[in-house]
Amino acid sequence: MDLNREPQQMTYAAAEEIRAANHRTLDVKTFYGEDGAIGAAPSNVSSTVDGLATLLERLPQTLEQTSRALQHLEEQQAIRMANGGDPSEGVSVVLRALLNAQQAIVVAHGHMREAAGPLSNMGGYFLDDDELEDVDAAR
Repeated sequence: MDLNREPQQMTYAAAEEIRAANHRTLDVKTFYGEDGAIGAAPSNVSSTVDGLATLLERLPQTLEQTSRALQHLEEQQAIRMANGGDPSEGVSVVLRALLNAQQAIVVAHGHMREAAGPLSNMGGYFLDDDELEDVDAAR
């Protein structure tokens, strides 16, 4: 864990990783194992869902801590609005939206955990030794 970066750098890096995952998973064969072994795919899908569930589990804390930072800035009267408006109104809108996002993510995390349950019991078919010999002979 590299804690020597700024929070904004970390969040953009996380977003870029999800973007990369979006591109990588366009092809379902991405989930296959080495040498295109489809038998590894159920486990790889399960692991991917677990990773996404972990991401969702951690996001509410980040939002809460970011909200706390904004509240602190407001208390310190360190915010000005480019339009000349009252910062407290803008802060209030942001805090409500961040709280709504936290709640939605908690719900989404519950759904991901629900999906992870059956996935943890899924595995692929693997060829037994006799079938492997037949496949090797056919190559």
